Amino acid sequence: MAKSPFRSIQRVYFDDLDALNILHNVKYMLFFERARGEMANSLGFRWEDDTETNPDRWQVVAAHEVQYLVPIRGECEVLIEVMPKKIGNSSCIMEQVMKSVDEKVVHATGTTRIVRLDPETNRPCSWSPRFRAAMAPWLA
Repeated sequence: MAKSPFRSIQRVYFDDLDALNILHNVKYMLFFERARGEMANSLGFRWEDDTETNPDRWQVVAAHEVQYLVPIRGECEVLIEVMPKKIGNSSCIMEQVMKSVDEKVVHATGTTRIVRLDPETNRPCSWSPRFRAAMAPWLA
């Protein structure tokens, strides 16, 4: 049985809003990225670790896709859910959902494709067995 999504509560501040008092479109990706970072930390993949301890930290975002469904107006908290969708040899696709904290409104959905790079060549390389094992419960 697949694991429930990783969940993160994020705060929308005044400076995240556009002139119409709506969460600015580029901020959605930032909120999704923060939640993915929290997920990685919760799994023991810390950015401050060196590449010998955490070789999977050497990664880049290759693609983002966001569907803006219901605007977020004003300062508030939002719930971000993150779930691995697919892991390939060197890439991993993560699904993200932004909801109201009470889960009554889905504000946005999206996917992010992350690619692991070799720290010496900057070319795509395989995810570590540790990373694959950490993602496995969601991909079951």
